[in-house]
Amino acid sequence: MIKFILKSPLSLLYHINKTGREFCRAGFISTALSEGIYDVLAKGPASCEDLQKAIDTDFNKEGLLAWLDLGVSLGELKRNQNRYSIKGKFAKELLKPANDTWKAFFQARVEIFHNYIINTPSQLKRHEKFEFSQSYGELFARSSRTVEPFLLDIVDEIIPQTGECSLLEVGCGSGIYIKRACDRNPNLNALGLELQEKVADFARDNVTVWQISDRVEIETNDIRDFTSENKYDIITFFNLIYYFPVNERIDVLRKLKDLVNPGGHLVLTTLCPTNEPSIQLMNLWSSMTEGCGPLPTPEQIIDLFKKTGFSEFQHKKLMPGFFLFKASLSNSI
Repeated sequence: MIKFILKSPLSLLYHINKTGREFCRAGFISTALSEGIYDVLAKGPASCEDLQKAIDTDFNKEGLLAWLDLGVSLGELKRNQNRYSIKGKFAKELLKPANDTWKAFFQARVEIFHNYIINTPSQLKRHEKFEFSQSYGELFARSSRTVEPFLLDIVDEIIPQTGECSLLEVGCGSGIYIKRACDRNPNLNALGLELQEKVADFARDNVTVWQISDRVEIETNDIRDFTSENKYDIITFFNLIYYFPVNERIDVLRKLKDLVNPGGHLVLTTLCPTNEPSIQLMNLWSSMTEGCGPLPTPEQIIDLFKKTGFSEFQHKKLMPGFFLFKASLSNSI
């Protein structure tokens, strides 16, 4: 041991061990969450056989034991004889129902973005991007609720409390913002567009539970394919612009402009590049995913508004890297 210490770069070894341990810890916790291991252990200590039944496999018990013992060595699990239980405080916090949004936020960064960090250079060498996976939708929808308090405040600001009002929400997700708008204005009617049928069905179920189905319709459609004879007083386009390639964005905004009533508004929110790893991860994902594009700068969004013919536009920073844009259409149009 003394010889090893004297001949080894201790500072380098320390950082390798520290970084490697956190890498293993993140991967272990995220996998235990996504594969249902923690769901079983949250009910109480379980044996390897119990966990094999839970994940529906009787293959290679030794492999599962090795994986569980890795969790023990990381301090994430504890073992009492042949039974395992959750030890890590971080994992216990993520498992609380109130923290589901942050659990999804963490899982997305480990399960999705890790692949982009590791494989982007090799994809670039092959002149390829990553394929867009519909499986991202549910995880992204849950993790996007981290900005829900900001967006609920925006809904309160843009929706009048009285008078007839029509709302189009592009990418309605769970429908929570439509519900907020309906709660705010009893005379409001809304249409929510959602690209994924599974997410749209979830929104429809929510609309029924919230007893606003007489005022709200949910349609499965891509805004690029959407047609309507109706125009809307307010259109919301929350956190979606980077799901479109740069060369398509002006056409998308022109289409939205054509759906706005004179005197109406388009309200857009987006992440913008900043020197923050979480936001740069999103920029990497959107830049390297087929059919998407890099995060826009505030100047680029303003330029798009000018080119699409909106008469007024304003923006403000809600928090570092997260911006609100509001474009208005003149009453004279």
